[in-house]
Amino acid sequence: MKILTRYIAFELIKIFLLCFVALEAIYGVIDSVEKIKDFLSHHAPIGLMGQYFAYRFLIVSFRVLPMAGLLSTLLTLGILSKNQELTAIRAAGISLLKATKPFLALGAFISLLSLGMNYQLIPKAYRMTDYIKDVRIDAGRSGEIAIELDNVWFRHGNHDIYGAHRIRNRGQDIDDVVLYHVDKGFHLVWQIQARELLYRDGRWFFKRGRRVSFAKDGSLEVATFAQLESPLRRSPVDFTYEKTRVNHLSYPELKRYIALLRESHLPVQTFEVTRNGMVAFPMAAFLMILMAIPFGIREGRQVGIAKGFGISLLLSMAYWTIYSLGLALGEGGVLTPWISAWFANIIVFGASMVQFLLLSRS
Repeated sequence: MKILTRYIAFELIKIFLLCFVALEAIYGVIDSVEKIKDFLSHHAPIGLMGQYFAYRFLIVSFRVLPMAGLLSTLLTLGILSKNQELTAIRAAGISLLKATKPFLALGAFISLLSLGMNYQLIPKAYRMTDYIKDVRIDAGRSGEIAIELDNVWFRHGNHDIYGAHRIRNRGQDIDDVVLYHVDKGFHLVWQIQARELLYRDGRWFFKRGRRVSFAKDGSLEVATFAQLESPLRRSPVDFTYEKTRVNHLSYPELKRYIALLRESHLPVQTFEVTRNGMVAFPMAAFLMILMAIPFGIREGRQVGIAKGFGISLLLSMAYWTIYSLGLALGEGGVLTPWISAWFANIIVFGASMVQFLLLSRS
C-alpha cells in the first residue's frame, strides 16, 4: 500500500499543480484585463500596480484552490480508470476507499491552508487591494485616509452612554464629549462634560470639563477638572469599524467587533454569520474532494479534461449558490449563524455519504 499510495500521490500532486496554475492563469487574466485598462488611464506607477496584483494573486489563489483540488481529483481518477489501474487495484484485493487516501490528504491540506489564509492574510489582501485601487490609484492620494466621525453616540456597558461631536486621529482623540451614567432604573445619576477625551498610554482621559452629580432630593453637585480618567475600556480601533468593510476584518478583529456590538446591546447576527463563514468556507475543499472520489471512481473513464472542467465548474457554482443562500438565510434570521454558514457543507457531506454508500454496494 505504501508504494501504491506514493504512486497515486505523485500523480495527484502533479495534476493538482497543473490545474492550480491553469485556473490561476485563467482567473487572473480575466480579472486583470479591465483593471489594467483602468490603472493605465489613471497613470498608475508600475510598482503600485505590482503591489495590487501581488495581493490580488493571494485572493485568486484562495478562490481557485478548492476547484483545483476538485478538478485534479476527477482527472486523476479518470486517468487511473482509463489505464485500467483501478481495475488492477481491485484485482489485488485492495479497497478503493483505502487507495483514495492521497485524495483525502490533499483535501485536508487545501482546507487547512485555506483556513490559515482566511484567518488574517486574505482579509488583509482585500483591504490592501481596495486601498491601493480606491485611494492610491483612483484618488491619487498617498498615505492613509484620515478617519473622522461626527455626532457619534454609543453605549458602554449597562450604565454609561457616551456622546461625541467628533472622533479623529484614528479614534484616539474625541472632541466635545458627554457621558451619562444611569442606574438600573435608567435614572440619571451623574454626567461628565469635557472638551476632549484622549487615549494615552492605554487609558482614556477627560480633559477640561466638569462632573455633575444628581442627588435624589433634586440638588446638584458640580465639580470642574483639568484631567479625569474615564471608565471607557474600548480601543481606538473600535471607532474605525464604521468605515471598515466586513471582508477587511480578520477573524480576531471580527470576533472583537462582535464582542463590542454585544457590549453595546446591538444586533450581531450578520457578523456572526460572517465569522462562522470564515471557518466553514475553507472546509469546502475537503468536502468537494470527498464528493468527487466516488463520482470519479464510477464515471472515471468518461471524464476527460473538458468534461472534468465542466463538472468542476458546475459543482463549484452549485456550492457557491447554496453557500450564499445559507448566508442570506442566516443574515435574515431564518437560520442560526452556525447552521447558515455550514448549510452548504452539510448538504455536500450528505451527498458524499450517499455516493460512498452507493459505491460500496456496487
